[in-house]
Amino acid sequence: MTTTPGPDKHRSLFDRITDPIADRAREKIEQAEDRVRDAIQAEIDAVGVSVRARAVQVRPSAIAFAAAALSTVFGLALFATSAVLGLAHVVEPWLAALLVGIALVLIGAGLAAWARNHLPRSTPFQVSRVKEPLHPAGEQVHPWAD
Repeated sequence: MTTTPGPDKHRSLFDRITDPIADRAREKIEQAEDRVRDAIQAEIDAVGVSVRARAVQVRPSAIAFAAAALSTVFGLALFATSAVLGLAHVVEPWLAALLVGIALVLIGAGLAAWARNHLPRSTPFQVSRVKEPLHPAGEQVHPWAD
């Protein structure tokens, strides 16, 4: 608030009229900023709760898929080793390893191409709302509503 030294009678009429209006406007703007900040924080918290809840639901399946992938890799390695050893009876061992390696690379490339073509175009992300009220009034209110 800009004031001139001395009593209020030396202040201009314009200052005496606009100062209370400016103070009220400043307070209203600060209230609006606080409400917007609270609303944004509530949305961020809702997304965080939703992501954590989904992660807890998916965790057992993710661990099972990781174990399945690991055992499958070991099984495929044993299949490749047995293919090399079996083919080594017909051709030189280095040539058998080369042929089996080329076959596995071609199979992997084919699977990668197939998987890329079957990817969904877009994966929608759904946010589940928190069951407890986000606002002290007990309901979701518009940030600028008085």
